[in-house]
Amino acid sequence: MSIMSKRVFNLPIARLIRLAFAISLSSTMVSAFQFGQVQTGGGFTIFGRVSLPNGKPAARVKVYLEGGRGVTRDTISDDQGQYEIRSLPGGRYRVRAVNPDAPEQVCDPTESDTTRAYSNRLQIDVFLKFPLPEEKRNFNAGAVSVDEAAIPKPARKAYEQGLKLQKEKQTQLALAQLNQAIELYPSYVQALTERGNVLTQQNRLVEAEADFAQALKLNGKYAPAWRGIGYCQIQQKNFAAAVRNLENAFALEPNVPMTLFLLGYGNLSLNRYEEAKQCLQQALRIDEKIAARAHVYLGEIFAHEQKFKEAADEIRAYLKVKPDATDAAYLKELEATWRNKAPLKQP
Repeated sequence: MSIMSKRVFNLPIARLIRLAFAISLSSTMVSAFQFGQVQTGGGFTIFGRVSLPNGKPAARVKVYLEGGRGVTRDTISDDQGQYEIRSLPGGRYRVRAVNPDAPEQVCDPTESDTTRAYSNRLQIDVFLKFPLPEEKRNFNAGAVSVDEAAIPKPARKAYEQGLKLQKEKQTQLALAQLNQAIELYPSYVQALTERGNVLTQQNRLVEAEADFAQALKLNGKYAPAWRGIGYCQIQQKNFAAAVRNLENAFALEPNVPMTLFLLGYGNLSLNRYEEAKQCLQQALRIDEKIAARAHVYLGEIFAHEQKFKEAADEIRAYLKVKPDATDAAYLKELEATWRNKAPLKQP
């Protein structure tokens, strides 16, 4: 199947909003927690929930904890995605998770410290996500068949302010400005699409999808909205629908590496290996930095084809571009495993 039979997307990386727990403590309790120490025995317990990209519990995943003074622990989440690590000294901790059944999922470490603990228990929740590229987030590129003069100046001003705040990672303020832009001009395709982008960052995928759908009712040729819906469906593992919608985006904007990357991932998830390979390789040809993770998925395809040397080479290529990848240790082990298999399968 040719590249032209695939679909595209250029949506922002959905960075999931971490849940922060603010606990009001009395002055007596605050003094008891001074310097992260509580005047009771047994130390601290850190616990929480690990969530999959679709918001469901991440069962039986590996949870890693790191703290000061060289403290490191790990455990496995239960069937409800819950984990608990006990007998810890006071201090600041970072928690992350790795899903062995879906190693392509990653998470940004979540941090907190024991001064926030209540009764020696500190909750730190962790969110897994798909490792989508983070650079070049010009997600509103695309033609909009609307008379710019029809957009009221206050609506345009609110939209532009929303974009500015979004770039500054002030997500809630950005959302408020985009809401205002849409209230002032309900047919504002760009504002609807950008609000959908912000909502995906908050993992509010149903609301985001509704915004993208509304934008497409107003302009069915607006590629970023097609990409937005496709991305939401990728996150929810509705791969067949995602590929269909991403194909629409590809037809409108055929040279967006993120679209090809997502199409590759979607087709791979549907076991369409040849289509996935073409999309991923084309994404890398357009911009290897943006589509670097495509190397990992190509490695999976080559391993499926029993081409273990090529599979290992793809992992090495990815780690060359992203040496600090969250799952770098796992990928190095995977590369070694595939290289050990190569002589047995290939001359």
